[in-house]
This record gives sequence, C-alpha cells and structure tokens, in this order.
Amino acid sequence: MADWRNVGNWHWKERNCLEWAKTYLNEQLVGVEAAADGITAKVVTVDAVTGDADLNIRKGRLLAIYDLEVKLAWKASRGDDEIAGQITIPEVAHDTDEFVYEVTSASTAIDQLPLKDFVRKQLAPAIGKKLSCFTDDMKKANGQDMYIPDSNKSSGASTPAAAPAGVDPQLAKEFKSGKVGSSSSADAAGVAKAKGATFSTVTVKQTSEFMCSADDLYTALTDPQRAAVWTRGAAEIQPVAGSRFKLFGGHIEGEITKLEPGKRIEQTWRVATWPAGHFSRVQMELEQLSTSTRLSLTQTDVPLTEEGATKTNWDRYYWNAIKGSFG
Repeated sequence: MADWRNVGNWHWKERNCLEWAKTYLNEQLVGVEAAADGITAKVVTVDAVTGDADLNIRKGRLLAIYDLEVKLAWKASRGDDEIAGQITIPEVAHDTDEFVYEVTSASTAIDQLPLKDFVRKQLAPAIGKKLSCFTDDMKKANGQDMYIPDSNKSSGASTPAAAPAGVDPQLAKEFKSGKVGSSSSADAAGVAKAKGATFSTVTVKQTSEFMCSADDLYTALTDPQRAAVWTRGAAEIQPVAGSRFKLFGGHIEGEITKLEPGKRIEQTWRVATWPAGHFSRVQMELEQLSTSTRLSLTQTDVPLTEEGATKTNWDRYYWNAIKGSFG
C-alpha cells in the first residue's frame, strides 16, 4: 500500500521548526561556560531567536533550511571583578559553519576589557561548538514522521517527473504545495488551448494594501535589485515594456507588456508547471492612499486546476514577501 503522506519522499513537504529552534537553543546554550587563567565566562540567557527554520523533503532528501539571528546575555568574572553584556550572532544558517559574534557590554572600564576579550576568544568558540550540531539535531527531532523510506526503489517503480529544465525544483515543489482547490468566488471560467491540450481557465482577483508609496511599490515589483530582496534570489526583470522576466529561479516567467510608473503594470505570466506555452495575463493597478498604497490584481486565463495554488502563492510569495521587505 502506498503511504499517503509523501510517496517516495518526492513531493515538496515543509515543517516550520522555529519554535523548536527557540527551545533547543535555550536548552543548549544557557550555561555554556569557558574558564582559564582565573577568568570564568558563561551564557546566562537566550534573549531572542528570530528568523526562519524549516525542515523540508525534496526529491527524497530531508533538508534543514534555516537562517536565524540569536541574541545571548553573558557574564564574566575574575576575582571580585564582574562584567555582563550581550552576544549577537546575526546569522546562524544552514549554508555556513562560520559564525560572527558581536560582543557588547555597557561597561567601558579599561580594567574590564580583558574579560570582554575573553568572552570573544574563549566563550564564543564554545557556543559555536554547540551550534555545529543544530542541523543534525533538527532533522532527528523533527523529521521522524516526515521522511518515509522508499520501498519501491528496488522494485523498479517509476518516480515522478522532475521540474522543467532550468527551473529551480525547490521552488517548483513549493508552488505546487500551495494548491488548495478551486474557489467559488472566481469569475466565469473560460477555455484555453496549449500544445494541443484544451483546458478551462478562470480569472483571479486580489487586493492588498502596502505601507509604502505607490512609487516604492512599483519599484519593488520592477527593479531587479529590489525584486531580489523579496524573492530571496537573483531577479531577471527590468522596468521596460517588451522585456522578458524570470523570478524564483525561472519558475515564474513572462513579458512586461505595459508600464505606467507608480500606477500600473501589465504582463504575461506563467508558472513553469502550467501547460507548455500557456501564459495568463496580469494587470496590477496601484492606488496611492493617504498613508499607504492599494494594489488591485486582475489575472485572466489561469488554468482552473491551478486557481487555488495561484491565489495562495500571490499572497505568500508576492504580497507578504514584499511587505516583509519594507520592514
């Protein structure tokens, strides 16, 4: 019998592990100590853990993907001298094993500088040793019921097709996982053809409000440097009518057909997993309000079977991500 959770561990599956990370780091780091030459320093509390920590399954692999900022309180002493302060580790991430430690203290007394230096040279490496286990421990603690051994590998069973060439497979699986089914609020369905296939289409409409000017929102949507911030990757896009664009590793592509700076963006738009050669048409209207900007989206020719995923992913990968980029 096939395991309904994730056959062959192929499909994209994600688990948010941020709360686990907060508990884990508190348990592992509080009490970490270094002592030498009459000086003792230790971590007193974990004051903050912010960022993202997710466990994923993609193409049969269990992946820990995280990017955290960690703030710790420390104290150090030598005899009757004692000093306290904070260590900020701006990036505890899955793709680095070298950490930066920003050691600060309210005390500026010259005779206490050796204590602060001891924290930087001796306590920080002890913290790093604990952090080196984070990836493996995260997988062990959270991946037990996500990863399913593939019992069909030796039987020659076929595996699902990969994402199209040139497309980031991770993003392909993420977009597909957003599918939540059809919505009764869509406009009347239409019909489209692509590469000989005929399928129904719908119109998707959304409205979202951003705490920025219309000009800033327009720039975020069309400028490659600004778009790279909220897409978290290289963005191939230019604010030029007639130019092609690719976002999210090529998973989203199209052509900008009309621009009115600060007011309107029109483009053809498709997801790589849609029927080959089929593009929807997107119109974004930007309305400057007194303290914010309202964006109204109208997207026609969306494949009916992709309606739910499309709505979910506009919210998740565009609107929420852009809002986050503005702070």
